Amino acid sequence: MILEPSKNSWHYINKGLSAINYNEFNKAISRFNKALEIEPENLVAQFHKGATLYKLDRYEEAIKYFEKIIEHDPKHIDALLNKGLALEKLGKYDEAIACFETILQVVPNYPDALSYKATNLSKLDKHEEALVYLDQVLKDNPKNSIALYNKSVILGRLGKNSDSIFYLNKALEEDSRKSMELYEKGDELTKKGKHEEAMEYYYVALEIDPKNVKALIAKAWTLDFAGFSNKDIFVFLDKALEIDPQCIDALMNKGLVLDRTGLFQKAVDCFDKVLEIDPKNVRALYSKGVSLFSLKKYGAAKFFCEQAIQLEPKNVKALCSLVWLLEHLKKYEEALEYCNKALEIDPDYVYAISYKAKLMLELEKYEESINYYNRVLKRDPQNKTALYHKNKAIGKLEKEKRGSLFDKFRENKQ
Repeated sequence: MILEPSKNSWHYINKGLSAINYNEFNKAISRFNKALEIEPENLVAQFHKGATLYKLDRYEEAIKYFEKIIEHDPKHIDALLNKGLALEKLGKYDEAIACFETILQVVPNYPDALSYKATNLSKLDKHEEALVYLDQVLKDNPKNSIALYNKSVILGRLGKNSDSIFYLNKALEEDSRKSMELYEKGDELTKKGKHEEAMEYYYVALEIDPKNVKALIAKAWTLDFAGFSNKDIFVFLDKALEIDPQCIDALMNKGLVLDRTGLFQKAVDCFDKVLEIDPKNVRALYSKGVSLFSLKKYGAAKFFCEQAIQLEPKNVKALCSLVWLLEHLKKYEEALEYCNKALEIDPDYVYAISYKAKLMLELEKYEESINYYNRVLKRDPQNKTALYHKNKAIGKLEKEKRGSLFDKFRENKQ
């Protein structure tokens, strides 16, 4: 039987890999299990299931999957390396060293195998021998962060604290650099709308440097975009704030998520923290105004939106926040004034075009309303809200025309 592409083993492997990027490890294992039900000997599914079990600290189970791969391919470097790492976690240092030595028989100067062999030798109190292997790695690549970090640990065990700190700082510096490079690649993909691909880079960036604040915020934003719960999103934002309590991007993102999910006072608290750090932060000012409006504090809401506009008169988002507020207060003429200002600055700003269409509808200027909704639909033909209100405006206009014809008919009769 030939399976449909959407139901073959690779379909589930890719789903599993995607789940890992979102830290959904149990879900990933479930997907790899599906793949192995279809194709029990798929080495890729076996490897990734083993690697995911390792992440869940289920080392003995992980080893079984690496051993299945090694049984099929005794020179499978990734399986040997990960088996060695799992054995190290179980305290089986001699067995771990044997795995790394097998790799070195295949690739004599494989840096990770040399570094991890050194780590396990040190745990067997063979510190000087371990340092020889690490120096061999660092001779070829002075920026190898695994070797730098492991050398720091071993020097610390030997009581050479100043040298240990030196190598630790070099390792952290290198990890930070590599992590930031990966974040920047992810950020480029995010800007292109390639969120799944971007997530892979953010995940690896944080594997290398869990304190990469920009990657933490980017991952939180992507989880939010993908529809994850506040709990899942805030894990990364709160971690960023632990590292940098004055991180404006983390506070802003948290506030926006809280506002959107109806936790308006908590959102205001986040925006207030931003304003303590940066009193002229325009985004925090108008965002606070929007949240205050939802708390029915209308005067204060308007004040903060107006303050944002005073600071940046050409900020179309600040202008449209006030449009939104005034429209909800049914102050349509005043809202229209600010909406027109936004469109003067950016004639193609869809949010402002859409709001002008709505205001024209409320002001019973139906033909203008229809024209503006047509502009929205030209850019977004599937916009259901615009379609609904356009049809409403058409209905109102037809009714108005029928009424006008009827009035003329009555006048002629008289």
